[in-house]
Amino acid sequence: MGRTDSSRKHVNQAALMGAGLGLLPFRFAAPAVAALGVKMLKDVRETFEAEANPVEQAAAAAILGAGEFALGQATRVVRFAPWLGPVLSAALTGAAVKALGEGAIAYYQWSRFEREATARPADGEAHTRVSF
Repeated sequence: MGRTDSSRKHVNQAALMGAGLGLLPFRFAAPAVAALGVKMLKDVRETFEAEANPVEQAAAAAILGAGEFALGQATRVVRFAPWLGPVLSAALTGAAVKALGEGAIAYYQWSRFEREATARPADGEAHTRVSF
């Protein structure tokens, strides 16, 4: 199993747990969803063997905070629907966690390819010689 598949397994598990947490009232679920997002991002980063630098950590915290705010507003709106509200809230929470994880996978794939591309020169550059 490759890095992407292994990461996607972590993301899917976190999305299912997020959907389960989405059934709870948001004021109780918000800290747990945030902790779940942090753990999922850490698992994806470790799967891709990437180093955590302070800028990436700050960006992840900002994205998690903004996502929590938007998710909180959306789940409050859908909870007004009787019987269907908690189900919609669970679906929104699971989808938000899944989207965050897929974004992290795409970022770490890109940064890994970028790192490997700059580490080794292209075939044409290594053997290029100019003779006058």
